[in-house]
Amino acid sequence: MDLNQLYFEHQILLMNAADAISEPARRKHLAAAGIIGGQIFDLLSSKKADASGSWLPWTDQSGLATDMVASA
Repeated sequence: MDLNQLYFEHQILLMNAADAISEPARRKHLAAAGIIGGQIFDLLSSKKADASGSWLPWTDQSGLATDMVASA
């Protein structure tokens, strides 16, 4: 999988969550962003990339995404 594509999809999902008109829709987008965040973490970790340290496992990151969207 292309890392840039994963970053793109992750950002789109976070923007969709921020623009969601209902709580279930927001949670759906955040959950999907969390899954992709996990894929990013796994890919970076498997390559032993220095950037992997800034990506938390998806279960932790989805909570951060919630905070980011709430503050947007």
